[in-house]
Amino acid sequence: MILEKQIVHYALFVSAFFLSHNYVAQEDVLKLLPGSKKANYFEENDLLKLEGDVNFEYQQNTMFCDSAYYFEKAQIVRAYGNVHIIKEKLNIFCDSAFFDGIADKSKLWGRVKMRDGDYKLTTDSIEYDSASGRATYRNHGVIQKTNSKERITSKIGYFYPDTKNYYFQDSVKYTNESLTMTTDTLQFNYAQQKSYFFGKTKIKKDSADIVSSYGWFHTKKNLGYLHGDAMFKDPEKTLFADTIFYNDSLQKIEAKKNVHFTEEKNNIRIQSNYLLKDESKDETFVSECVLAELIQNSDTIYIHSDTLRILPDTMEAQQKIFAYHGVRIYNTQIQAICDSLSFIELADLMTLYSSPIIWSENAELKGDSMQIHLKDSLIDHIDIYDNSSVLMELDSGTFYNQISGKDIIAFMEKGKLIQTDVYGSATSIYFPEDEEQTDSLLTIKRMGLNKLEASTLTVHLDSGEVTGITYRTEPTGIFYPIDQINMKDKWIKNFKWNHILRPKDFATLDNN
Repeated sequence: MILEKQIVHYALFVSAFFLSHNYVAQEDVLKLLPGSKKANYFEENDLLKLEGDVNFEYQQNTMFCDSAYYFEKAQIVRAYGNVHIIKEKLNIFCDSAFFDGIADKSKLWGRVKMRDGDYKLTTDSIEYDSASGRATYRNHGVIQKTNSKERITSKIGYFYPDTKNYYFQDSVKYTNESLTMTTDTLQFNYAQQKSYFFGKTKIKKDSADIVSSYGWFHTKKNLGYLHGDAMFKDPEKTLFADTIFYNDSLQKIEAKKNVHFTEEKNNIRIQSNYLLKDESKDETFVSECVLAELIQNSDTIYIHSDTLRILPDTMEAQQKIFAYHGVRIYNTQIQAICDSLSFIELADLMTLYSSPIIWSENAELKGDSMQIHLKDSLIDHIDIYDNSSVLMELDSGTFYNQISGKDIIAFMEKGKLIQTDVYGSATSIYFPEDEEQTDSLLTIKRMGLNKLEASTLTVHLDSGEVTGITYRTEPTGIFYPIDQINMKDKWIKNFKWNHILRPKDFATLDNN
């Protein structure tokens, strides 16, 4: 009698799926398909047990397994042995599975594999929530893209099979043909093909190393947004910033705020709040509080400006540097200010524009423009053009030796001014000194004021003192004893001592 009831119940159960079109919540009831070798119904437990090549549908999933247990009222299915689940294009394989139709939850155990047309997931167990469409693994998983080296591993993973969006936590590692990414938390957006990362992240892209606290990376287009202690480093350059935009296909890198950039091949270090590097043109644009360090063999030239551009010299394999507006320069040999400058590395030539001022020891050099000529990383000479002058402070500002003319060439040796060649309306005003011996005391005294004027003059100097003057045409001159100096002859035309503008060190170059 019991066997007869089982057969009747089983027949009614199967017919409910094939004959009824109005069955309530039909998708939440197990629909048996042909193939099972053995079926038993246990009425006291409301249990249907299927064995041998089991094939059924449940919650719009087609399933295969060695054996299955179905509790109709509780809407629970347990599947065991070689479990294979098909949902549209998704194939799932595991050793055993559990489905709760009322709670819309399920769990898969043992050698779990999920495959669709693009990706394959491998792990030891998965929990699935049908209501949210989210699947979760908690004990390490591997996602591999079909016919590709793209691969993601993590300890914990959340993913949505319908949208193919993934979230990974703990020991996350992403790899493809040319990229490796390690992080603590990663979100992969399938539609956008973007990997969003949260927490300290390291990326290895070909020969480049990338570090960031959070941001995103487009794995197909090789472009990314890096934020929070971001770093980009390759064999030629190193870049640190709060934010970095990286575009490999366009060969561009853009950095914002607290930018620190070093380029080894050009011997330059830069700090600023904005930088754009276009590697396709080998051009660099920098703005917003720029401090550049031009690294020389024996010294470093520090340049502060509003804007800086580094361009390639198309004729030579060298660089040209242009700095604009509010330029301030610091070097152990000289300090300077000007509106703008250019530096041609191959020619060892720096040109200063728009009424520059250069200081060297106790000397102040001025003109409409200047050219600084380097030799073996040291300043060899400075060409001063139009309205040129050299002022040298003596005795803490009591006197000033002064040289002026149309153009001046100022020669330097080991960072010291040793000679000036003056061309056109040359004027020299200096205060010669003499030694006076009194008992055992040697006193240096200023003898008076000596003023010479000629078409050209060569003035020889030592620590700002005039040691000799050479002239090619007969000069006119006058000497005033110290107590008879004519005040109108004491100063060159438009004399002005600008010591307050002199940069004191490289750390305060941005202080105007």
